[in-house]
Amino acid sequence: MKTVDDPLAHKMTLTKNIAMIAVAAITGFSPMAVMLVQNHLERQELASGEINKTVLLNHSLFTHADTWLQLVIPQLNVTVTAKKFLTIKFAAFQNSLLELVKATDFNELSDSEMHALLSHNLSETVTDYIADAKREGISSAFINDFNKWHQRVVDILVRAIENNVTSIVHTSQNGKMYAILTAYDAALGATIDDVEKTLKAVGLKGMGYP
Repeated sequence: MKTVDDPLAHKMTLTKNIAMIAVAAITGFSPMAVMLVQNHLERQELASGEINKTVLLNHSLFTHADTWLQLVIPQLNVTVTAKKFLTIKFAAFQNSLLELVKATDFNELSDSEMHALLSHNLSETVTDYIADAKREGISSAFINDFNKWHQRVVDILVRAIENNVTSIVHTSQNGKMYAILTAYDAALGATIDDVEKTLKAVGLKGMGYP
């Protein structure tokens, strides 16, 4: 049976631990509690060295989706506009990536095919969530100001996709996708910080936006 090499296993464990601490800090749950919920369905597959579709679908990006949308975002000390924007953005990426994982056998893709697929998905999702936000009454001024803060995160995500797809560290395309989902998870978390920066730039709690 194929096993996960030690550097990959260590890298995945470290990345997940950092993500767990971040989620714990936001939600108020202990890191251990987050760990138990997040990894319960993943451990056996990861221990066996196999990252299959089940492991991908149980990534924290998906298993914590309701926590972000129903618990974390509603309790943030930001404007109603900001909460609506965050809800739209989080839901768009989580749903888009979930459908992509469900529909795709990544292990059947070449590196170039995988990169093209993920790049298209990212571009399409960004276009869709911005359009949805505008339809829901989010002003162009808010979106444009947010994008100025958030562009560095998008650039990091684009590089993470490219670097993981071409990496020789991962033992399978599914392994690459798992790492990319972790990068998306971190990018969504950074969205909250960038929304707060956007609001502070125009005054306390963003009173400059409708």
